[in-house]
Amino acid sequence: MSESARRLVAREQVLAYVLCALFVGFFVAAEVLGGKLFRFTLLGIGPDDLGLGDGTEFVATAGILAFPLTFVMTDIVNEYFGRPIVRLFTWIAIGVNLLLQPVIRAAIAVPAISFTPGITDADMQRGFQVAFGQTTNIVLASLTAFAIAQWLDVRVFTWLRHSTGGRYLWLRAQGSTVVSQLVDTIAVIYLAFVGIPLLTGGQPWSLGDAFSVSLTNYVYKFLIAVGSTPVLYLVHGAVDVYLGKETAEALVHHAHPSDPD
Repeated sequence: MSESARRLVAREQVLAYVLCALFVGFFVAAEVLGGKLFRFTLLGIGPDDLGLGDGTEFVATAGILAFPLTFVMTDIVNEYFGRPIVRLFTWIAIGVNLLLQPVIRAAIAVPAISFTPGITDADMQRGFQVAFGQTTNIVLASLTAFAIAQWLDVRVFTWLRHSTGGRYLWLRAQGSTVVSQLVDTIAVIYLAFVGIPLLTGGQPWSLGDAFSVSLTNYVYKFLIAVGSTPVLYLVHGAVDVYLGKETAEALVHHAHPSDPD
C-alpha cells in the first residue's frame, strides 16, 4: 500500500473514531443530564397558546441540550459509513450507558462532603441524588426508545437519500430526525409512565396525560431538530474538507451503493 493510500485509510479511521466518540458522548450526556428540568417559552408562546395544555411555559429536561446532537451524528455517520455502522454505534452507546449505571448508583451511594459555605453535606448528597438518580423505569424506557428511534431514523434517511438521488441533505437528515424523534418521544413516555408501571404494579399515567406530555415534548424536539440544520451542514462541510472531496464522495458511494446515478 502506498503512503498516500495509508494516509487516506488513516483519515477514514480517525473520522469513524471521532464520530463514534461524539455520538456516544452526546447520548450519555443526554441521559446523565436528564434529571434536571427547566421552564421556557417559545418567544413568549407557551403550551396553552398552542392548545397543548393549560401551562404558560414548557417544561423540558436538560437532556434535550445534548440529545438532538446524537441525531445529527446519526445522520453524518449514515451519510459516510452507512446503516451497519450506525447500528454498531447505537449498540455501543446503549452498552456504555448500561455499564455506567452501576457506577452512577455507586457514586450516589457514597456519602457527600460539602466544602461550600451554606451548603451542608446532606444538601450536597440530596442534590446529587436528585440530579443523577433517575429511576430504572426511565433508564430502561429511554434506552429502548432510543434503539427503536435509531432503527427508524436510518431507514427513513436511506429511503429519502435514494428517493432524491443523494440530493437535499437537509431533507433526508431532518426528515428522518423528525420522524424518529416523534417515535422516540412517544415510546419513552408511554414505556416509562404507562407500560412499565402496568407490568410492575406501579401507578401508571392515564393515556391522555401521556399523550399530552408526549406532544408537548415533541414540539421542542422538533424545533431543535429543525434548528440544528446549520450544524449539520457545518459538520458535513468539515468532514468533506478533512477527507478531501474525492475521498468523501468515494466513502459516501461505498456506504450507499444503491443510490441512483
